[in-house]
Amino acid sequence: MAIPRAIVAVAVMAAVAGLANATNFDVSWNLSTNYTQWVSGKTFRAGDTLTFNYTSSHDVVEVRGSAYATCNATDPVSKSATGNTLVVLGAPGKRYFICGVAGHCTRGMKIEIDVVTASSPPSPSVSPAAPTPPAASPPAPSTAPPGRTRTTAKVAFGVALMVFAL
Repeated sequence: MAIPRAIVAVAVMAAVAGLANATNFDVSWNLSTNYTQWVSGKTFRAGDTLTFNYTSSHDVVEVRGSAYATCNATDPVSKSATGNTLVVLGAPGKRYFICGVAGHCTRGMKIEIDVVTASSPPSPSVSPAAPTPPAASPPAPSTAPPGRTRTTAKVAFGVALMVFAL
């Protein structure tokens, strides 16, 4: 019985190690962000996640390349209107997201993500998020660059699985 537990423990540790390297990219999904500029300089790897944050006047629609080019949301790959949509970038390749609300995509609310393999070299830097109007007081300091945070919750979940597996 000790061998199966050891195998499970090693598998869980390998999964946790992979998740520890995953990055979550926060996407402020609105009409004022330049998404071509936002994507510039970022490297999206298989296993990373996108978290779209938006108001009830928007949605997130994943479409195919041809629909992206024409802002056509009628045959989506997926659609969400929760206000906080998490997308896992599971495999290398292009992913296309638009806002399906009439006129929003044509006004620039669309993003193309090129996902590379997890072992690809890191990007030299992470571009800052689109500028926002100045706040009344300065924002609290952050240890992670804007739009890029470590997925520590996934690591904690993996560690919990490992503990339960033993």
